[in-house]
Amino acid sequence: MMRKIPKDWVGVAKIGRSLGFKGDVLLHLLSDFPESFKTGNVYHSQFGDLTLESYSPQKSTAKFQQINSKEEAKQIVNCILYSTQEETKAQCKLEDNAFFWFELIESVIVENDEVLGMVSEIDRFCNQDYLFIKTDSILITQGFPKSFLIPYNKRYILNVESKVDSIKTIRTQFCKEILENS
Repeated sequence: MMRKIPKDWVGVAKIGRSLGFKGDVLLHLLSDFPESFKTGNVYHSQFGDLTLESYSPQKSTAKFQQINSKEEAKQIVNCILYSTQEETKAQCKLEDNAFFWFELIESVIVENDEVLGMVSEIDRFCNQDYLFIKTDSILITQGFPKSFLIPYNKRYILNVESKVDSIKTIRTQFCKEILENS
């Protein structure tokens, strides 16, 4: 039976094809922190929890304690492995002024004291992160598109004002031009 994925879970890897006869699988990381994949870590999935028995970053292969045959491994192919936000924060150390993607979702985009919209998603294309912005309703009524993309880099992002238990604000520059030309 498949279980529902809670909102606070963070996708960290996708299981690829099975390898060999003992249940090893290819592991495609969805995380920027390969060092967080350690023996004994428990990852959540729609099929239940899986405990990492071994992981080879060089070969991108993994073995889970609960999977002991090629047939069992085939049953979890394409399964997404999750960590909770709390587990992710505990296992992954960020540099100063760096944020997890889940911390930026629902942040308000502000440029020159004008609200442009809110971050609804983040995606990576060609090694560049992009914020998917739902345009503010006032701007939509003025004829602007319902959404637009902002590259997450120093040219466009001035700072992130992180507030505990409150809406975060991302101050930007040149993003109104992106919106106008979208």
